[in-house]
Parts: sequence; C-alpha cells; structure tokens
Amino acid sequence: MKMGRARRKLEERVSTGVKGLDKLIEGGFPRGSLILLAGSPGSGKTITSAQFLYHGASELGENGVYVSFGERKGVFFKNMERFGFNFKQLESKGKFKFLDMMTPKKESLLDTLDIALKEVHSMKTQRLVIDSFSAMSLAFEKKVEGRIILHLLEKIMREIGCTTLLVVEVPTGKPGLGLGFEEFVADGIILFETIEVRSGIRKRAIIHKMRGTDHKQNYSNIVISEKGLSLRPYVT
Repeated sequence: MKMGRARRKLEERVSTGVKGLDKLIEGGFPRGSLILLAGSPGSGKTITSAQFLYHGASELGENGVYVSFGERKGVFFKNMERFGFNFKQLESKGKFKFLDMMTPKKESLLDTLDIALKEVHSMKTQRLVIDSFSAMSLAFEKKVEGRIILHLLEKIMREIGCTTLLVVEVPTGKPGLGLGFEEFVADGIILFETIEVRSGIRKRAIIHKMRGTDHKQNYSNIVISEKGLSLRPYVT
C-alpha cells in the first residue's frame, strides 16, 4: 500500500448525514476540514447543512452551530421540521445553537465572527455551518480581507477539530464560485446545480475537490424527500 493511501486510511472521517455522500468521499469529511458547499438557489444547500448538523448532534453526540447571515431562526426551525429535524429539542439539550446574524457592516464583521467563535469554543463544537459566506462577504471592501478571514477561520477550526461547511451562493448560469479565492482555501468543494431538461428542472451534485481523499468525480442526482436530501447515481 502506498504511503498516501495509508495516511488517508488513518485520517479520522466525519459522517455527513447525507445518504449516498459518504461513500463518495471515503466515509465522510476529514475531521477539522473546511468544506465549501456551493450551489444555485433551491439546489439543497440549506437542507444538506442542516442534515450535517442534525446527524452529528442527534446520532453521534457532536455539538453543532449554525451561523446564519440571512435566514431567521424561526423560519429555519419550521422549514427543517418538515424533514423530521427537531432542532428546537437539540437546542434545549445544549447540543445545537443557531446564531441569527444580519449581514454585518465592515466595522461589526469581526465582532460578529468573535461571537460565533466564542460559541464554538464554549459548546466544544465539532460541526459548524456558515450560511452564507456570500452574504458575509458583502462587508468586504477588498477580496484580500475575505481571504485573510477565511484563512484564519480554517486555521482555528482545524486546530480544535471542528469540521466546517461554508455555504456559497452561485447565481444560476454564472461561472466561478463566490469571490474567486474560496476554492483555493477550502479543503473540499461540493457543487450543487439546477439544470433545465425537457421535463423541467433537475438537481445534481459533483465533488470538485476533497483533500486527502480518493473521491468520486462523476455527477450524482440530488433527491429531496420528506426525509431530507440524498445523492443517487446519476441517470441521464
């Protein structure tokens, strides 16, 4: 066995909670990694993020924090209930925290991030979602500011072993991701797409990158049901 493959086998994996995804990435995300979840509107990014946190907190005993720069807590809780995700109960048990943040101004962005990091540390959080970096980036005057913050976030989360999903919004039909640098900083990139077909709209996913992982490089169908989101083999 080659050294690279042996190292991957020893690396701790974090189960995603998304049916069909773990087997595409050698059992889950690398522990402490920063994963970029990019996608067009309505492609399933929020559901996936919620599943990632809910699975960790309810099944594996891993505390989770959801940092939202757009969706309100009440709306999030209500929308996730339809999939059987009782975040209110997890919150009452101290296993989950929803941080309802407005899109910050430049002078308050660092304060906002400081609040989030304090919650992560106080809860000994092992799973973090930031939704979305696109909304957060509105406070940046220059791209370099965002890159510096992202590097710091990646470094801190890796040191404490907190696996992070960073949601990035991609307008339908637009090439490229976010501000253009996120994909270079992130350990992994999963792209959700909505495409037009004869019968209407279909959703698909592809893994562009996953460091230290022999990941699949083909498309998967995104299926959303009353149990949440799952990935299935792509059928044209």
